[in-house]
Amino acid sequence: MSAVAAGVAVTGLTGGAVFGASAPVTAAPSTAVSVDTSVRDQRVTRGDLRPQMATTEQRRQAAQRVAELGEEGASIEVREAKLEAKKKAAAKKKALAKKKAAAEKKRKEAAAKKAELARIKELGYEPGTSNPRDIAKQILKNKYGYGNDQYQCFNNIIIRESNWDIDATNASSGAYGIPQSLPGNKMASVGDDWRTNPATQITWGIEYMKDRYGSPCSAWGFKSSHGWY
Repeated sequence: MSAVAAGVAVTGLTGGAVFGASAPVTAAPSTAVSVDTSVRDQRVTRGDLRPQMATTEQRRQAAQRVAELGEEGASIEVREAKLEAKKKAAAKKKALAKKKAAAEKKRKEAAAKKAELARIKELGYEPGTSNPRDIAKQILKNKYGYGNDQYQCFNNIIIRESNWDIDATNASSGAYGIPQSLPGNKMASVGDDWRTNPATQITWGIEYMKDRYGSPCSAWGFKSSHGWY
């Protein structure tokens, strides 16, 4: 083939007007496309990672919140447990105090009952006796050794003085109680309960008649003739 023919052939292949040499092959365009594609791929990759990164951060925050809530819940449970323990301790203390108060009340009642029985025995009448006349009979007999005759004399005086009324008060003189003590607080020599205890009043009356006149009958004899004793 002639050189002209070869040139034509090459020209026909390359579309250029180059003669005597093959058309040069340039790789730059392919390289540029490859670089652009790599950058684009990197951008795409980062874009694709953003949702994943956000999801990871959300998960981390969620995990942190769960941990915080767990700690808060544990703290609340601890506080509630302490509060419940305090309530139980307070209830136990209250129950113990109530039990001790009941025991103390029972002890005081027993002591008061014992003192009352000792007092009754000292005065000389039987426990459970409440009628002032019966109390007087028993005291006259048990403590002083007096018989029914002395009781009758004592009864004669008391009927005229107070009619056995424990609260009888003389409006003029202020004499008080079954024996009409003047003033009433003289009966405190027998007991502090002189205002309300018939046995205390009766004992004081018997003592008064015995000390002043020798016996209830002697006191009755004086009152019969003088109107007072």
